[in-house]
Amino acid sequence: MNLVILTIIMAFGTVLALGYAAINYYTVKRMDEGTERMQEIAAAIRIGASTFINYEYRVVAIIAAIITVVLGIMISWQMAVAFVIGAIMSALAGYIGMKIATYSNVRVTNKARETRSLSETLKVAYRGGTVMGLCVGGFALLGILIVYLVFGQALGQMRDIIDGVEHINWWGLPTTFTITLSGYALGCSIIAMFNRVGGGIYTKAADMGADLVGKTELDIPEDDPRNPATIADNVGDNVGDVAGLGSDLLESYVGAIMSAVILACEVFRSHHIDVSKNMVASMIN
Repeated sequence: MNLVILTIIMAFGTVLALGYAAINYYTVKRMDEGTERMQEIAAAIRIGASTFINYEYRVVAIIAAIITVVLGIMISWQMAVAFVIGAIMSALAGYIGMKIATYSNVRVTNKARETRSLSETLKVAYRGGTVMGLCVGGFALLGILIVYLVFGQALGQMRDIIDGVEHINWWGLPTTFTITLSGYALGCSIIAMFNRVGGGIYTKAADMGADLVGKTELDIPEDDPRNPATIADNVGDNVGDVAGLGSDLLESYVGAIMSAVILACEVFRSHHIDVSKNMVASMIN
């Protein structure tokens, strides 16, 4: 199987995953939210989650910009751009997953209230869950495809590996395609770390606050919407357990792929294996 066919298969899988995720996203969004009280509580959670993640991404963007400049100066501009691509893909997966969670939660509840049917309720929950899952795989593959086509093919970094050419920057460090791929994986990891850790800390703080105030001081039942901290707790669940988990899964997925690719590149480069160039390119891809 040649390189063109492999690339087409990868692009087709990316489009299929993101396309089906988009269909499920808008299908869930068109469903009824239920009673006015249900809509009110869902809106409060949705607004809180959006506010939190928007502010978090503004802070992360500043840190990512600093890292991008450092990578561009110390390593190569290719690695810096790949880092930005990875950060964008991870941020998009987490953000879209968080958004669909805030939309699907209330619709799953309303479907259960209306139908009293486990199968019908699970269908709504499944549609919401597939958006997050497919966005993780879709955006990960999209970023890999962009990095491969732009840096590996258009800028010739794959050809340099096949021909045994190694470029060195002013710092004395290599600037091969493996370094560019490492930048992409690093970008995914940075966003995953902030989403997972930042969202997790907020979630646990809100959970403890809701329990302390509700149970200890005011004798309000757990998860009662009259307790504002309960809303904050649900906001944290969407940010930490959905956006954080989505970015974390994407980072793990990308890390596994990048590890295999980088190891393959280094083995071929260091041992000078005498095989056809097309075979080398196919195995690396």
